[in-house]
Amino acid sequence: MEEKEVATQYGVKTNFRLMPNGEARLGLVATDGSSYTRTVNQTGAWQNSHYHEKYQEVYIVQTGKVVLATYEANDELKLTVYQTGDYFVVPARQSHNIYQEAHAVTHNVKFGDSEPTDWHADEQLDRLIAGVDVQTLV
Repeated sequence: MEEKEVATQYGVKTNFRLMPNGEARLGLVATDGSSYTRTVNQTGAWQNSHYHEKYQEVYIVQTGKVVLATYEANDELKLTVYQTGDYFVVPARQSHNIYQEAHAVTHNVKFGDSEPTDWHADEQLDRLIAGVDVQTLV
């Protein structure tokens, strides 16, 4: 069976894209909404703050450093730095954003009972990270 036929049979398609923040995202997406993405950032940048109602996400830092931004119930910003070999889980309904330094490589797996449209912007978290000097963290 050819590669394309296998992918179709098992409901998986490729999802390769260049993002406005300089990231190259190389991914696989299944019809059940689960996905795998390898991300390489050429410039170092934040993504867009968001949460997922049903998805959980596992991030693995292949090389470099990333900063995970979340906030607590009291709206206090929490920043956690991860580096080569680290991994972390973002549970469903947890607003988050990732800063990936230039040339860092991450792997991301989304899983759970959901669909590809389970992405919800969080402008409040974007406002909280706007003044963060990530260079002091990475």
